[in-house]
Amino acid sequence: MPKINIQKNTAKTILSKSKLPGTDYVINPYIGCLHGCKYCYASFMKKYTGHLEDWGCFLDIKINAPELIEQELLKKKPKNVFMSSVTDPYNPLERKYKITRQMLKILLKHQIPISILTKSDLVTRDIDLLKQFKNVQVGFSFFSLDNKDVKNFENFTSSPAKRIQALKKLRQNGINTYAFVGPILPYISNLEKLFASLSEVNVDFIYCDKLNNVDKAYNRVQEIIDNKYPYLSKTYPYIFKQANIFWNKKRQYIRQLADKYQLKTRILFK
Repeated sequence: MPKINIQKNTAKTILSKSKLPGTDYVINPYIGCLHGCKYCYASFMKKYTGHLEDWGCFLDIKINAPELIEQELLKKKPKNVFMSSVTDPYNPLERKYKITRQMLKILLKHQIPISILTKSDLVTRDIDLLKQFKNVQVGFSFFSLDNKDVKNFENFTSSPAKRIQALKKLRQNGINTYAFVGPILPYISNLEKLFASLSEVNVDFIYCDKLNNVDKAYNRVQEIIDNKYPYLSKTYPYIFKQANIFWNKKRQYIRQLADKYQLKTRILFK
């Protein structure tokens, strides 16, 4: 595992106005992320941090976040909150620092509608709080259910099996769930298998998206393709840089899967 730079800092604000559709404000309890997903669009955040380490090799803990949110909820009066847009609120150090859990307690006190997106089954630790919200949903990201693929692209996340089990446990506790299927990696992401597994745990909704090529994310993906999936080396440049026809067919296929498994699905890519 690479050397990790962990720092504590004090944030100036914790509720940020969101540009995401249907989301009022976002909360990012940490700066950086220890999951180190190679395709991560949020790596563009590095240039605002002063860190020289690679994305995935640093984490700044917003140690004053719980105090800030208490103040900002009264001032900004958010209609709903998304956690998180450029970090994972349940990265491994959340187990120790509990910044996310502390903020959930305050959000619960004010009954702020909240949506959480993570790759960690650590979220199940907070079921005792989550099931007290009147309006809450918890989602997990997936691009594959194959452990080999996960090791290649997102080696420090919870295994797909643990994420699926976490979704099941959340549903059993009456918490609304969703899945973010993405980035869809052609000839690697087995969408049929993903939809089948998500159907088995009665996920409420699915979002599907392709690679967001921010901060040279495609280049990082292509490097792994060249090293681990050489039979796709020439295929990927064509698909991601030219082949709209491929994604048009993929869109149709996703709709077929949504009908087959009777899952409400939204396709985010154009």
